[in-house]
Amino acid sequence: MTSAATILTSIFLPLAGAVLIVLAGARPNLRETVTLVTAGLLFANVLTLIPEVAAGGRPATEPFQLLPQFPLVFVVEPLGMVFATIASSLWILTSIYSIGYMRGNNEHNQTRYYVSFAIALASTMGIAFAGNLLTLFVFYEVLTLSTYPLVTHHGDAAA
Repeated sequence: MTSAATILTSIFLPLAGAVLIVLAGARPNLRETVTLVTAGLLFANVLTLIPEVAAGGRPATEPFQLLPQFPLVFVVEPLGMVFATIASSLWILTSIYSIGYMRGNNEHNQTRYYVSFAIALASTMGIAFAGNLLTLFVFYEVLTLSTYPLVTHHGDAAA
């Protein structure tokens, strides 16, 4: 797989996982398996970029333009690589913790939680690999919108 495809896969893999989580929503074991498998695949995908970045490369892609002169650009730089590696590895650990927490407390709307979490990770990958301010802004806004359901998950006035 090319570096450009790997970058895009890092963003679209969690989104595909979110769709599969919705489809598996009525079956908790399958939903949580999808969450964990997607987390592991994302981490493995991100790891494949490390050798090129460590060798001084800066893999990049410009998949499309929102408007003329306003492209979405992704560039993997060393700091972004560190950020993406940490975020993708923590998704595995946080998913394991979330499964126990959500089941142990018999939380409502667990599917919504896992979907929002997957979208937040996709936007985090977009932020980590953002190559211009427009890309950073777009993915930061997606992160803001996707974390709102996580913050207010409990659904009471205090949340």
